[in-house]
Amino acid sequence: MFAGLPATGIGGIFYMGLVFFMPFKELWRAMKGESSMERWMFIASRWGLFAIVIAMMWLQGAIMKWAMGADMSKFMAAGASAATGNKTSSLAGATLYLALLSLVGVMSLVYLTRFVIMIRSALGHR
Repeated sequence: MFAGLPATGIGGIFYMGLVFFMPFKELWRAMKGESSMERWMFIASRWGLFAIVIAMMWLQGAIMKWAMGADMSKFMAAGASAATGNKTSSLAGATLYLALLSLVGVMSLVYLTRFVIMIRSALGHR
């Protein structure tokens, strides 16, 4: 089992992406006359949680940098360096980058699987 920064996994990044786009969808609903104050209060509460998660990620990164000292190069995520070819200077940034990369990979596989199932069903295969 590997420990990481909370909310930087696939689920946390997906949740933060959903929360980020909630006001845009609600604006669309407001233009159609389907919005309400309760919905905006709910979105505001989720944005409060979103801000807390971002602040905690930053705080954890700052504490880890302080605890490990100024030279963090030996503690950097090897995956981010291998994926980009560049050495990263932020442990939290490398973790976030890898989580985003993982989320995009999982979502791509889901859509590819969905496409294959649609093609197979159109051709009559099970």
